[in-house]
Amino acid sequence: MPLGMSAYLALRRFQSLALEVVGPVALGMLLSASVEMLQLFTPHRVCSTVDLISNTVGSALGVFAGFAFTEIANIPPTGPEFRVRDRGALALLFGWVASLLFPFFPVLWLSIWRAKLAAFVHAAPIDPIPMLLSAAEWFAVGRLLLGAGAKSPLRWLLAMLLLAPAQFAILNHNPMPADFAGAALAAVLFIFFGKRPYADRPAAIALLLAVTLRGLEPFHFEAVAQAFQWIPLKGLLTAEWQNSIPILLGKLFQYGASIWLLHRARTGILRSTAIVTVVLAAIEALQVWIPGHVAEITDPLLAVLLGMGLRVLSRNLRGAPADRTEPVAA
Repeated sequence: MPLGMSAYLALRRFQSLALEVVGPVALGMLLSASVEMLQLFTPHRVCSTVDLISNTVGSALGVFAGFAFTEIANIPPTGPEFRVRDRGALALLFGWVASLLFPFFPVLWLSIWRAKLAAFVHAAPIDPIPMLLSAAEWFAVGRLLLGAGAKSPLRWLLAMLLLAPAQFAILNHNPMPADFAGAALAAVLFIFFGKRPYADRPAAIALLLAVTLRGLEPFHFEAVAQAFQWIPLKGLLTAEWQNSIPILLGKLFQYGASIWLLHRARTGILRSTAIVTVVLAAIEALQVWIPGHVAEITDPLLAVLLGMGLRVLSRNLRGAPADRTEPVAA
């Protein structure tokens, strides 16, 4: 995917649709075919047609990602520089898509498809906390699209909603009815309130509230506190990577979007970071008495790092705030 996206961005200057679309896919296929053929002569390696197909499809998906990037960031095909309205918003959007599609590998077994559909059908149609979290996330996506300078934020939001059912085809993803209900609710709310200038603060409050409720669920406190983990990312690093990385990406989006929305509501990047960090620290402090949760320092630390990153991205090369359109070297 990175190869396909980079090649698409590099070939746009020739202003040839065939070249910028077919070229990256052909390049990815040629590279993959070369590696697979070399594996015929490499001990303990297998030349696989499945790998060739997967890498070629990945290159094609990279072309689509490059197209989405240029459309959202409004990048012209030529010129010494391009303008990005909000680099932090664009980074959060790509992180959101990655959290929904990682590990970017399709489900190839009918038994897994049947298990996913059975779990979906038998799940509760209305689950308040996941539904609130899904709605808050998707509404934040709409505000991020608006902040990134998308030509038609509503159109892009509706197109991105297709990522919800697409998770049925992604390994280790199990979408539930509450996810679809929350996404639909967010789309309706965005149609009526999404472009209002005062929408950022309620969106940030809703997202933080949903994160808090999810962190305190099932709202049952034990008499004996469990140990607090002071080693950052210990739980994620000791878990299966295909399951832990999407969780990490989802947290990065939720905490980063909360900071970004508060910042857009004129709270200030440092104060916004402090608010989100304090909320997450309070959740972790309470989780030592809540079963089914692991209280650790990771989440507050992630908020601090995200605040630092968004502070950097909110400034251009001269250090000016990026609330206005800013030039970035191509």
